[in-house]
Amino acid sequence: MKNLFYCTATLLLFLVIVTTAQQQSNDPKAVALIESLQSKLNLEGSDVTSTFTLVQRKEGEADRVLKIQVFRRDIEQKFTLLFQYPESEKGKGYYRNGDNLYLYLPSTREFVFRNRKDDVGSTDVRTDLFGRLDLLKQYTVVYDGTQTVSKFDCDVVSLTAKTLDVSFPVQTWFLRKSDGLVVKVENYSASKTLLRTFFYIDYKEVTTGKYLFTKLMAVNNLEKGQKTLLSYENINTDKIKDYTFSQAFLEEQSR
Repeated sequence: MKNLFYCTATLLLFLVIVTTAQQQSNDPKAVALIESLQSKLNLEGSDVTSTFTLVQRKEGEADRVLKIQVFRRDIEQKFTLLFQYPESEKGKGYYRNGDNLYLYLPSTREFVFRNRKDDVGSTDVRTDLFGRLDLLKQYTVVYDGTQTVSKFDCDVVSLTAKTLDVSFPVQTWFLRKSDGLVVKVENYSASKTLLRTFFYIDYKEVTTGKYLFTKLMAVNNLEKGQKTLLSYENINTDKIKDYTFSQAFLEEQSR
C-alpha cells in the first residue's frame, strides 16, 4: 500500500510538472544552444554502426561487463541494439522506430513495448543515449547561466519535461563554450532529487561537423559507489541494410 501511494504521488507530481512545462515558453538563448548541440550530435547524414562496452561497478561486487552492437539511422529516427556479451544476454535487443521502442527477449521470442526510462541491461544508462536527440519536442528549456565543469567553461541549460515519455522529467545540461558539446548532464526526479549524473568524457568526429561520444560515465546518485562506464569502438559509417532496422532482424540474430 505504501509503495502504491508513493508511485501515485510521484506520477501526480510528474503530471503537474508536464502540465506546467507545456504552458511555459522556451528561453531563446537556451533554444539556440540546444539546437546547436543537436546539429552536432544528430547524425542524419549517415548511418552509423558501432560496438559499445558497458562496465557496471558496484561496491563489494565484481565488475559486470556487457557488449552491445548498435545500428543507428537518425534521419528515420531508428536504431537497433543487439546484445553480444555475456552469453546470458546474447540475442536480446532493442528496436526503435520513431517514438516506438521494443525490447526483444529471445527466451520467449516476444517483443515488449518499452519507454525511454528503460535501463539498458539493468545498468545506469538508458536507451535514449543511443539515438537521435529531440529535446525541444520533449522539454521546455531555460538558460541558467554559466559554470565550470572539469576545467571547461560551460553554458547551463535546464530542461523540464512537457511529455511523459522521457528518460528523466528534469535535467540540467552543461555545454562546453568552446564547441557547444555536452560535458555533463544531471538527471532529476519530478521532486528534484538527483538520480544520475552523466559525464561525457570524449568524442569522435564521425563525419564533418558530426560527433559521437566515445566515452561516458554514468553515476548512480542513489546507490553509493555505483556507476557504469560506456565506451564505443569499431565505429563505421557505411550504409546499413534496411532490414537491420526491423523486428525480424532481431529474431533472426537469436536463432
